[in-house]
Amino acid sequence: MTIKQNGLVAVVTGGASGIGEATVRKFVAEGWQTIIADINEARGLAIAEELNVNGGQATFRKLDVANKDDVDAFASEIYGRFGSVSVLVNSGGVLQNATRITNMALEDFDRIININLRGTLLMGQVFGARMIADQAGSIINLCSLTTYQAHPQPAYAMSKSALKTLTEVMASEFGPAGVRVNAVAPGYTLTPAMKQRIESGERNPEAVIAKSALRRFVEPSEIADAIYFLCSPQAAAITGVVLPIDCGWLASSVYAAAAAQPA
Repeated sequence: MTIKQNGLVAVVTGGASGIGEATVRKFVAEGWQTIIADINEARGLAIAEELNVNGGQATFRKLDVANKDDVDAFASEIYGRFGSVSVLVNSGGVLQNATRITNMALEDFDRIININLRGTLLMGQVFGARMIADQAGSIINLCSLTTYQAHPQPAYAMSKSALKTLTEVMASEFGPAGVRVNAVAPGYTLTPAMKQRIESGERNPEAVIAKSALRRFVEPSEIADAIYFLCSPQAAAITGVVLPIDCGWLASSVYAAAAAQPA
């Protein structure tokens, strides 16, 4: 595989698995120098090695997005080496099994909020300031279906709902400098983590498919394609939006719950 390098730099947190990995692969395939930022060092290094052997430009750096000192040091290293970053994709995050508010351990709540919400905020602060100084850049945050509807994953849902507001605030504040900030809201996506939960019985695939208008799961590569579009010149007038990519689950689940149904 021959990849034409374009000299642009993208940073993808959570880039060693799932949607983050698919996004890394998309940007590398399009010729970007792509930094895989993840806490999973073994997997991140393996992905970078594979992509580089095949003609890509991928670099792995271990990163804990919930640790401010780690984020600051990471940003300094990346800008010191590459000079500028055109795209930041905040894909780093953790899931939550179904639980009730009254049963949820506060330790779990703190961990999920610190990674999903605070981690995205920290990355947005540091890289946003640099992009504002450069008068260019695009940031993508990761929301979810829980951004729009109540789900029995309280901490996860709260983190993803808050990310919608964070995306809109960042877009408003960064926009005058030419920096665009958007988010995607993936539906039920067949990531390795989702497959594991299906195999363990923690997710019911039939229920997901039945409530999706397209009657299937979303593929990680489809999320990556949408992220790439939102970062492209073709989306130059788009900022402050949260784009659902859910095979029609949001629309279809509400439709199916209506009290009256056609014969």
